[in-house]
Amino acid sequence: KGVKRAIPHLYNATAPIFRKVVFGLDRAGLIELALHGARLFVECAAAQPDTDWIFEYSPETFCFTELDFALEVCEAVLDIWQPTPERKAILNLPATVEVATPNVYADQIEWFCRHLSRRDAVVISVHPHNDRGTAVGAAELALLAGADRVEGTLFGNGERTGNLDGMTMALNMYPQGVDPRLAFFFLPDIVDDYESMHGMNLHPRPPY
Repeated sequence: KGVKRAIPHLYNATAPIFRKVVFGLDRAGLIELALHGARLFVECAAAQPDTDWIFEYSPETFCFTELDFALEVCEAVLDIWQPTPERKAILNLPATVEVATPNVYADQIEWFCRHLSRRDAVVISVHPHNDRGTAVGAAELALLAGADRVEGTLFGNGERTGNLDGMTMALNMYPQGVDPRLAFFFLPDIVDDYESMHGMNLHPRPPY
């Protein structure tokens, strides 16, 4: 209450192994699970009309969910949220566990963007993990394949082998003529704070 702008994030795992082992649901049951959450978001947002709400949904484990089913779940959620080009929703398509090479992930992103019915009313966001050590490459190719937004972490911190290193990703964009709109004037200070607060040391050979 009182927040001026908020992006609540709804997600549920959609891949076959999760449908079977975690939820014990078929495709229809999994869609209904997503719709229940989507309706709840609408109800809760309506109770706080002073906040500017932007809804985000993830078919978690997108990278090894059947593409047609990932699209079906997302379309169903969008039917509830009814985004418009002026008031977009965010669809986050995560490589929750990096199971393939970056070009495969980019192909999945491209297919999804081409088949989504409300493409002009949606921000396509990617959320790469680094299980194969190629999260930055996957994010770069995903942007070339049609994604609009990248979710990353400070120096790649995150579960397992980490998430996308937001610093490396952003700094890689500068020589390509793209301003990531992040300031790096105090990067050495950020490193010092990161190491002192987290008790984790930056790798001795980062790109920057």
